[in-house]
Amino acid sequence: MEKSKFKIILIGIIFDPKKREILIGKDKGDLKYTFLDCELNYNEELDLCLKRVTKEKTGYKIHNLGTVYARNKILGKDDVLELYFLCEATEGKEKPGKEVKELKWINPCNAEKIMQVKFPSRLKEYIDGLGLACPTN
Repeated sequence: MEKSKFKIILIGIIFDPKKREILIGKDKGDLKYTFLDCELNYNEELDLCLKRVTKEKTGYKIHNLGTVYARNKILGKDDVLELYFLCEATEGKEKPGKEVKELKWINPCNAEKIMQVKFPSRLKEYIDGLGLACPTN
């Protein structure tokens, strides 16, 4: 019997509180925008990994404001734990990293539409709450 792998994916929701926008990106080869993420290495501290990868992918140093959502997904032989963090870009200059094709700041209210994804309801409520004047359904 083959053992399943357990992966922890760190997902940064990078927020600009002055503009009330979030940063999304496209990795090379991807057609859709996503939040910037990375797989946690076994021997790396969670916060340091999130900060390192965000700097590599965006050019920004971030302040991790904490976990805002978590979900467990079973994908074939892999068990994946996704941890979403609210982060604030504190310094640096926007520069897509070598794995990133494009970066874009958007109103959080438009995230599902632009990213072409359906968020779980609790995550959607949180992300919408970051925006200004999201229409109510």
